[in-house]
Amino acid sequence: MPAAIVTDSTSDIEPERARTLGIEVVPLFILFGERSYRDYVDLSRAQFYEKLAREKVLPITSQPTASMFEEAFAKHAAAGEDILCITIAQTLSGTINAARAAAQKFPDARIELFDSQTAAGGLGLQVLRAVEMAGGGVPTSQIIAQLTRDRELQRLYAVAPDLSHLVRTGRIGRARAAFGTLMKLVPVLRLRDGVVEAEATVRTLRRAQEVMIDASLREVGDRNSARVMVMHTQAPDLAQRVLEAFLAQLGGNPKFVEILEAGPAIATHAGAGAVGIFTAG
Repeated sequence: MPAAIVTDSTSDIEPERARTLGIEVVPLFILFGERSYRDYVDLSRAQFYEKLAREKVLPITSQPTASMFEEAFAKHAAAGEDILCITIAQTLSGTINAARAAAQKFPDARIELFDSQTAAGGLGLQVLRAVEMAGGGVPTSQIIAQLTRDRELQRLYAVAPDLSHLVRTGRIGRARAAFGTLMKLVPVLRLRDGVVEAEATVRTLRRAQEVMIDASLREVGDRNSARVMVMHTQAPDLAQRVLEAFLAQLGGNPKFVEILEAGPAIATHAGAGAVGIFTAG
């Protein structure tokens, strides 16, 4: 019996796709002032971006409750299935702690928790890999071993034109953002081992995108087995150009390539107009 795969909504695996693939997605909360919405459940991408443009109060995110993970685990535990729960990096959210508390409610179940040490497209790549392997009958222990290897190789480089959202939600320092704004500099950000850092700081958005592509290319080992996810927040044309430039310079034939628009939880932190390249392998 294949393992049941559970993740959280920062993976940006849309509800219809999740249902098709049999993935249980536990939503984070998006808060606009005192109003709370479940990511992708009460608030779609389109509704979120509409509110982001209209509302005076900017959103924040909140982790799921343990009871939400309990609900996701319950039917699989009752069926005697292995459960593999892959979450956003613990350094970015307390989501895995809620999953851990929920798992303790099922002492007889085989529940494995895996910290992706990433989010968004990087988390999505891990979840899709797990689904693929589980569907092929690969034991959970071997799936975890593969995800651990992927996690060591995964990288994200990103450019966000508006740093205010990352500052407001505590993902980068206020001083760094203020300096960049004052000097009219554009940082290229990287996510490594669950920590957001500056890879480089340049003068123009175009140059930042070039640096992002170059940095991502350097991280790819076997160009025929690489997995690539380009994510964006309301910037589909830019994402397409970035992917085309990346693939033209990459050569080879990557095993997986996809463009994905970030949903409410990720866009809360990145703001509109951001683009990033996730690579693994």
